[in-house]
Amino acid sequence: MLQRSRKILIISDVEDIGQSISKILGPDYEFFLSPADEPVFTIGGRALPDVLVLDIAAPELRAEIARTIHNDERVSVLNVICLMNEDEDDEKTKLYVNELFTIVPRSEDFHEVAEKIKSIFDENEISGSSGSKDDENSDDEALAESQSCLNNMSYQLIKAISLLAEVKDPCFRGHSRRSASLAKEILKRMGGSEEEQMRIYYAALVHDIGMVAIPDYIVGKRASLSEEEFNDLRQHTIIGSKIFNGVTQIPEINQGIRWHHERYDGTGYPDGLSGEDIPLAARIIAAADAYDSMTSEMVYRSSMGQQQVREEFIKGSGTQFDPEIAKVILSIIYDDKNFERRQISKNDWKILLVDDDPMILKMAEYILSRYKQYKILQASSGRAALKILREETDIDLILLDVEMPLMDGIETLIRIRSDELTRSLPVIFVTADSSRETLSKALKFGISGYITKPFTPTFFVKKINEILNKNI
Repeated sequence: MLQRSRKILIISDVEDIGQSISKILGPDYEFFLSPADEPVFTIGGRALPDVLVLDIAAPELRAEIARTIHNDERVSVLNVICLMNEDEDDEKTKLYVNELFTIVPRSEDFHEVAEKIKSIFDENEISGSSGSKDDENSDDEALAESQSCLNNMSYQLIKAISLLAEVKDPCFRGHSRRSASLAKEILKRMGGSEEEQMRIYYAALVHDIGMVAIPDYIVGKRASLSEEEFNDLRQHTIIGSKIFNGVTQIPEINQGIRWHHERYDGTGYPDGLSGEDIPLAARIIAAADAYDSMTSEMVYRSSMGQQQVREEFIKGSGTQFDPEIAKVILSIIYDDKNFERRQISKNDWKILLVDDDPMILKMAEYILSRYKQYKILQASSGRAALKILREETDIDLILLDVEMPLMDGIETLIRIRSDELTRSLPVIFVTADSSRETLSKALKFGISGYITKPFTPTFFVKKINEILNKNI
């Protein structure tokens, strides 16, 4: 039987509490720290911790998190330890205390909370040793954790593989991610479950993987392709399906790769399938792929305007595209008032400004607004920035303030670097704190540069262009 690990999640505004308790309890316990402004109750995706330690000095925030824990059906069954000063009389927090919610006096050495954690695990092991059902539950939880890790690894591998097709030509930059995002949105509007949406997202990420085997002179050719060259280009669907032939757990992947150039009227390639003989995943990816191709700068033509794209889908409904999927695409176009679902060309850049000072945000936006190539997004906190990064897949640069309340720039940077989707994004610190200690921390987590406040507009733009051009 797999031995269950002992997981303790600490929600705290003190960084070294986990290390202090760990020294007392030893290596058999795993500690995870969540900031006070953004409590995270899950570990490794799906598994809950065994014990939750709440160490918040501010009474109002502590009471709010205690209420959240108490009202969450999954989390409320956990053993929760709340640290409070002995002289505190916090009635708001005590409202949410139940049989699994224990108040422990806060001390400098944390010995009392360590002893309480140890006693909780000792009691659970004694009560669980009499029967095999709990052992089975532990095995199930360990298996679920392992499966979650495998799922995360699979996604990371798929995303890494998808980037291989994009290095063939600058025109492919971001194509797989935009197509995947649109395919997921199409299936969502068609009533697909969250699991089905993620499966088609993975499939669309690698739909062009066969392009790695197509000669560069064909992929990047600016003139029209000859018939022979076009036939060679068509082979990317067959080559890609052979690469993923052994991947059967997500059948949508192979369906999308092989048949995303089939047409609804049967005149597509490589197999001339028509109508509903084309798998649904392939029909959706075909529409998403075509949309992104139309709205992107290609080597042989400029991107189309939104109205022209709309007309192409109306014209292609029932011939090139599944009529129902074409309707969904048209609804997406109708909702996209600012035409944000398009490629930002290599001369355009999407920049995220993160600062809690509204004057700095206004000044930075004013400076950059004089240049047409910049599209600006703003966030007034690290938490808001992370939310935007989850929703926006094609941000080119982050300008990040260091000194922000609750979640500062260093913590925000750590979270950006820990997410596979944002790990490689260039980040410039915009800071009044240019001390050796701060810059040393920032360099450890891979900042691309820093701008010291106050700054001149000329230096500000020069530094931004320097980093962006380095990452083309």
